[in-house]
Amino acid sequence: MRGRLAAMSAATATVLTLGLSVLSAAPAGAAPAPQLTRYPYLTDVVSAGSTDNATINFATDTTVTAAFARIGPAGGTCTGTNRTGSKLGITVNGKSENQWKVKFTGLTPGTQYCYRVFAGSPTAPGADLLGSDPSPVFTAPGSGSFSFAVLGDWGFVGSSGSNPDQANLDARIAASGALFAVGTGDTAYPGGSQTNYGDLQQTGLNISTVFGPSYYANIGKSIPMFNSLGNHGVSATFLNTWPQPTAPGLSGGRYQIDAYPSINGSNPANYPSAWYAFNVGRARIYILDATWSNSNVGTGNIYSNDYAAHWTTSSPQYQWLASDLAAHSGGLKIAVLHLPMYADNPTEHSDTYLHSGGTSMTDAPGSLATLLSDNGVQLVLNGHMHGYERNTKVAGESFVSYVTGGGGATLEPVGTGAAGCGSYDAYAVGWSPTKQKGYACGAALPPTSASQVYHFLKVTVGSSSVTVTPTDSLGNTFDIQIYNF
Repeated sequence: MRGRLAAMSAATATVLTLGLSVLSAAPAGAAPAPQLTRYPYLTDVVSAGSTDNATINFATDTTVTAAFARIGPAGGTCTGTNRTGSKLGITVNGKSENQWKVKFTGLTPGTQYCYRVFAGSPTAPGADLLGSDPSPVFTAPGSGSFSFAVLGDWGFVGSSGSNPDQANLDARIAASGALFAVGTGDTAYPGGSQTNYGDLQQTGLNISTVFGPSYYANIGKSIPMFNSLGNHGVSATFLNTWPQPTAPGLSGGRYQIDAYPSINGSNPANYPSAWYAFNVGRARIYILDATWSNSNVGTGNIYSNDYAAHWTTSSPQYQWLASDLAAHSGGLKIAVLHLPMYADNPTEHSDTYLHSGGTSMTDAPGSLATLLSDNGVQLVLNGHMHGYERNTKVAGESFVSYVTGGGGATLEPVGTGAAGCGSYDAYAVGWSPTKQKGYACGAALPPTSASQVYHFLKVTVGSSSVTVTPTDSLGNTFDIQIYNF
């Protein structure tokens, strides 16, 4: 049957989520303390040898001048370990706030933990910032089967200050049982500013697109994020919002502001360099930096400038990636990057620079596509195009690629323009908000509503297979694929 799958057999629907938890809904009347402006969210939950690490992030108003977090085994009172937070002053829509991060080390792999965040210090605690809300619970990564969520191009609200499809999708992710999430880039539209990211109180056009109460607060408290950089929000705000103090150091990657020279007539600029790898179970996951700022292209474009900055064979990221891939031969390898290997949209189209330095879609020696294939990478996850696309494995390449850019931003059609649908396209859906019309390529049928295009991927890694389950904002699954790798 073409189009969405109406049903799955019980065997196919079985999800391998060993050691994972799904949080129950907060009790009626639960509420955080008024000083809390960004709900706690997790980053950098990674294995460090025989133990695991985790970073808890949150924001408060400026009456809170010191803060800490307390963590303990789930099912208890979260009274095991206290750690003091570090503070960064931020401004959200003209309002001064304090962003906090608290790093924990020595966690036991495969163990569930609960936590709470407080004003004050461990020796002089102040308000419990979670108020009457239950303690969030997360699972430190272990060695068994697991699943993770993938979303891209998200964090958007219109003039009403709301986005029901994004809210519905975030609720689906929160309930998915994912151990962690990866982002394919472009978070907090339109510019990735602190105002665009927002807080729990302020609303309006382009305000609180991520940290509004109906959005990421439901995911981040229990599902840590590993976010790749996109062409929106290429600034230090990205690094400060998604701190990764451990994973880049353990993998020899980079997570810092670097001075980039003029490229294709662009202005020299200080931009984030954000690339690293981490292990979960039998998989090694690569978060790569494949992007360039929209506002500084010179005579080039974001594709050509990204190539010159990141993917020539002499660039630091290329050399790091080549070395790390060679050091981790065999096994399951997954790459996450923003600009797409293959995409059927006339403006957010396939990136020829990832294949041949811009000359064609044929993979050339020294290109990123060739480097990934030479080292047996099996799965490539991209964003940038605001829709869904699964591509067939192209001859000579080792990987299957997906575009998952339907996380909440304004959707786009697929298969339009002179290029139409690509021969590589197995299944794709898009939507035109102006025409209120669905588009499809490959085996898909045109969607009948935008809610069927807003989506995330649930990727389940078993002992010898990987299952990719796209899920739309209505909770419907479609184009489910099982790979024997």
